[in-house]
Amino acid sequence: MKLFIKHHISFIILFIFVFIGLGFIIESLGGIENNFKYFIFLGFFQLLIFLIIRYLNNYRIYNILSSEPKELEDILLDNPRSVLEEEFSRNQRECFKLFNNKIRELENIQKEYKIFIDQNIHQMKTPLSVISMISQNNRENGDFKKLLTQVNSLDYYLSQTLSFLRLSDIAKDIQIEKINLRVLIVEIINELRDFFILNSIYPSINMDESIFIFTDRKQIKNVIYQIVTNGIKYGKKNSKLDFRVENKTEDTVLNITNEGIGITPSDKDRIFDIFYTGDNGRIYGESSGVGLYIVKKTLDLLSHNIMVKSIPNGKTTFSIYF
Repeated sequence: MKLFIKHHISFIILFIFVFIGLGFIIESLGGIENNFKYFIFLGFFQLLIFLIIRYLNNYRIYNILSSEPKELEDILLDNPRSVLEEEFSRNQRECFKLFNNKIRELENIQKEYKIFIDQNIHQMKTPLSVISMISQNNRENGDFKKLLTQVNSLDYYLSQTLSFLRLSDIAKDIQIEKINLRVLIVEIINELRDFFILNSIYPSINMDESIFIFTDRKQIKNVIYQIVTNGIKYGKKNSKLDFRVENKTEDTVLNITNEGIGITPSDKDRIFDIFYTGDNGRIYGESSGVGLYIVKKTLDLLSHNIMVKSIPNGKTTFSIYF
């Protein structure tokens, strides 16, 4: 109410002066009985002036309220010119502060969750390493061999969770260096040796040792590791997982090809979407819909493109452009 009176005090004063003045004018012209039409005209003219002044004082508020903001700053009003604009601007800035405080609060909560999960995953990896080492030392025992497979699977999902948690921080940690691609591929194959053997998939490397790429070693290793894991998981038994390099005019292209269940055309355009598992995920139930999402996000940060070609129940090729 106080703001309403403060905002309309000038119009109240104007109305009083105009009403009194209009009374004197009508009286001097012979009374309202002889000038009724003139009285109506002056009344509407007064209303028109009132509306024009009101619009000119507040049109910027109407513009803000009637337009769709694209940025948070779009809701703010700079240099207020009237009492209502001053109160509107003050109110919007207070809302802006509350909104920013809430965002910071949620970011801090999210940061604490990430630290908690990160620390716990590292704590879980330590006993897993011990179990893995004991299982490898007793590999000839069938039970330990099965245990090693499960430990590797668990370690893979824990690593994937860590990669997902740190996805937003990758850009801060990128270190570009010169990397021998064949050496990196061999290293990944050795780490996945048991997974290759278990699924009867045979790696085939068709590149020489003179091929070097410039990228972040840690991140590109995670990317290739994920693609290779998928290639083994969805490959046919006794088939090959082929690693081949293609030199193009501007790019070195790493093609990773498996022969297996393939990707349906309807799934191909969505396999990099988060939590999208597609037909294969529903049939085999092993897909989380996170791995290829991490692959695409990481490659985007590294400025490397990725293309996919696939024939259902045939060959699938993931091509990384360096």
